Amino acid sequence: MKTSPWSHKTSSLRQFWSTRLIQSWLAPESAPLPALLGTSLQLAESLYLRGLARDQHLAIRRARRLPAFVISVGNLTVGGTGKTPFTLWLAGHLAGRGLRVAVLSRGYGRRGDEIALAPATGATSVLSRLYGDEPVLMARKLSPIPIWTGRDRYRAGLEAIRHSHAEVIILDDGFQHRALHRDLDLVLMDAHHPFGNGHALPLGPLREPVSHLERASAFLLTRADDPDRTAATRLLLKERFPGKPIFACTHRLTELCSGADPTAIPLGRLEREPAGAFAGIARPESFFDALRSRGISVKRQWAFPDHHVYGPRDVDAIFEGIRHDALRWLITTEKDFVRLPPWLQSVTLAVGLELEFASDLPSLQAAINLALARGPIGSRP
Repeated sequence: MKTSPWSHKTSSLRQFWSTRLIQSWLAPESAPLPALLGTSLQLAESLYLRGLARDQHLAIRRARRLPAFVISVGNLTVGGTGKTPFTLWLAGHLAGRGLRVAVLSRGYGRRGDEIALAPATGATSVLSRLYGDEPVLMARKLSPIPIWTGRDRYRAGLEAIRHSHAEVIILDDGFQHRALHRDLDLVLMDAHHPFGNGHALPLGPLREPVSHLERASAFLLTRADDPDRTAATRLLLKERFPGKPIFACTHRLTELCSGADPTAIPLGRLEREPAGAFAGIARPESFFDALRSRGISVKRQWAFPDHHVYGPRDVDAIFEGIRHDALRWLITTEKDFVRLPPWLQSVTLAVGLELEFASDLPSLQAAINLALARGPIGSRP
């Protein structure tokens, strides 16, 4: 079925305003919104905060506790802080200590709402629709650590304990999930834009007010590649939330792989050869910039909304760009890669993302181990 020109224009216009809105979140002085739109968003922000307060009040009253040690990995803003790579690191660290670990994920964008265990094998494009792209990616990279999906995290946790014998539960994207008790609340923040423009959705990127960080156990600053900005954000957090531990890390691109060849390809192999890159993540520009910083010549880029499902029109646009610019490589993120059909995976390279903690690694590990020692796990035989 052909797509009408009107549908194409509507999609392009939606993408334009979505990009403009995100720019206003991160740099309001350089991307001001039209006055009427700004006023409308202020009203929407007020309504959002009222609804949030009501929902969290109800969730706290109904909160339940799992018979396991629960670690929440979350953030205060919408996307882009590196929760998935940190969850991967944390699960590996805990499993390395001999603990039985399971990850709970809502499975954003999945079909259905039943509690399910994300498979570690199978066609990822199909599985992503059934379980969500992030659970499928984590199941591949963490196997045999189980990834349980479901909107009801308490029931999913019980299944993880019953069937996977989990003694430590990682609550992925869990800071706002007040209906489940957690023993350790880790909050990730972008060292450059920890609070965005300071406003809540949809006027800003905040999912809840900054004051709610009082309930966090510790902060992890990601993308901390600028020492001055990182130091300023550390100082801001120390002043507003004294006594809470603060750690920092940077993002590092790993080797590339494709569906056609499981052998990893060094990033250096792509230098000086024209490449195209596409991403459907919270902040695609950061992905493109990271590729260029590693010497990859990105001649054309395509940005899509977070968790975007790629359709025929998207693929046609990408391949038209490849032909027009005679591109040698096509690159995307691991999270986007799992959503692609097998034939497209065979001609696309996926680049992974890891976190580097440098000097903060020992203190971060010690803080996690201390929290575990103080919980029921610390008193087991």
